[in-house]
Amino acid sequence: MALKINSSFLFIISLLSLLRTVLSWSSTNNPNHGLNRRDVIQQIILASPVATVLTQAAQPAIAYTPDPDPLRESLYLMSRVQEATVQQERFVNRATEQDVLKAKMKLTLRLVEKNYRLLDQITFAAEYVTPSSALVDATTAGFESAEALQNAIDYVKSDLKSGPFEKGQKEYLTSNLRECRERLFDFLSYMPQDKLQAARKRVEEENVANRDEFDGDSDAGVYNPVVLPWKNR
Repeated sequence: MALKINSSFLFIISLLSLLRTVLSWSSTNNPNHGLNRRDVIQQIILASPVATVLTQAAQPAIAYTPDPDPLRESLYLMSRVQEATVQQERFVNRATEQDVLKAKMKLTLRLVEKNYRLLDQITFAAEYVTPSSALVDATTAGFESAEALQNAIDYVKSDLKSGPFEKGQKEYLTSNLRECRERLFDFLSYMPQDKLQAARKRVEEENVANRDEFDGDSDAGVYNPVVLPWKNR
């Protein structure tokens, strides 16, 4: 089944093309007074029609304490997205009816989209890509990850109906969830690894705390976490 490409992704690709051009110009035509890469990223993003979306500050939930380090917080949220794609794949693999899966995934994907804001995280973290020569490759991977997640969200909203699954439906969803996770691994490989490891450790510690809380509560039901994706690499 062919992947859907929406207009927002095409716009992002055009931004990447512009980014490549400006970076090339600043390094070859204006070596002494060229913009640094943070200036380039910010000027391109702020000039775009989606600037208000991409630059919104995080709005933490009640009782949620974000990491005081903004980059570690962003890496934590991206790690949570990766975890969520594994959870969503499990939903898909176990489902037998379209409408049941739609009801479950529509809610959970909405929470992923609202709470983790993947595109915002990629845009912010792009300023920390190392080495700087890999900026275009890194941001391409990041934006493709966000696009794959959006493909899954859109498909659940619009293409899942009722009754048994048709050929290719489950495969389309799992392939996009997997693409999101893997391209995010590619993007994260360009991040400061000490901060990435700290962000992942926070995920792991919170999951242990949640497991212990559920185990100690007879009314909590069954707590059934997934294996964190970076544990299999």
